[in-house]
Amino acid sequence: MKTFNLSVLLIFCFFTVSIFAQKMKPEEILAKHLDSIGTADARAAAKSLIAVGDAQVKSITKITTPVVGRLIIASAGQKIFWGMNLNSTDYPSEKFSYDGKNAKVGLVKLGTRSTLGNFVQSNNLMLEQGLFGGTLSTAWTMLDVANRKGKLSAEGTKKIDGKEAYVLSYSPKGGGDVDIKLYFDKETFRHVRTEYKLISSAVIGARPEDSTRYSENRISLTEDFADFKLVGKLTLPHSYYISYATTGTSSGTTGIEWTFNLTEFAANQNLSDGTFDIDAKQ
Repeated sequence: MKTFNLSVLLIFCFFTVSIFAQKMKPEEILAKHLDSIGTADARAAAKSLIAVGDAQVKSITKITTPVVGRLIIASAGQKIFWGMNLNSTDYPSEKFSYDGKNAKVGLVKLGTRSTLGNFVQSNNLMLEQGLFGGTLSTAWTMLDVANRKGKLSAEGTKKIDGKEAYVLSYSPKGGGDVDIKLYFDKETFRHVRTEYKLISSAVIGARPEDSTRYSENRISLTEDFADFKLVGKLTLPHSYYISYATTGTSSGTTGIEWTFNLTEFAANQNLSDGTFDIDAKQ
């Protein structure tokens, strides 16, 4: 009987711990996530941050040669510049900026934006709210979520690459059409993924019978972060990956991947205001 009671007690404790772990409040996850980056003093000391590395872009729905180049992410406070230079005449560069007031998305060629640029342009809160690039910038939403006035809601856990992660949904002030979820490793509380999903309504045909040939367009953009290492007093990802996918009858299927290997970091550099305006002359 004693053995039986002990077994019951152990099972009860196990499920109690499991339930408690899965019901962590958003603010508890947030606090542990911030500690995973660095101490409060270390985070406050990083007034600006630059991350540089190699970039590769490839289509996963078309047979094409991967495009390679370099990525730079520069940030100071809530300001951010995100840019690539690539060895392609069709896709020579990509530039996004937010100067604290205005978000801008550069043109790839005259009058044309890339697939990624079109998505960011249509959902520029990614830049305004400091979501894009995650902890690779000082503009990261979670560093100042109270002043951003966004709402965090716990969504349980989900496995990312075989590891459990806490999921928080993020609703920016004023709302928006895109569904945003943030993923934090269950053991380390490091930010490992941001997921943006957008569903547009089905096209209405000229005749009732035509409408059945159309379906909703589903667009997803995912940022993944891995290979966390100490940079000065901050723990930052050195592997960064973006995937874009869209499905729907009217748009067809598109899949693109961006892979970045970050090798150089610098903190507290003097960055001019023009750094964060892609239209400014450097």
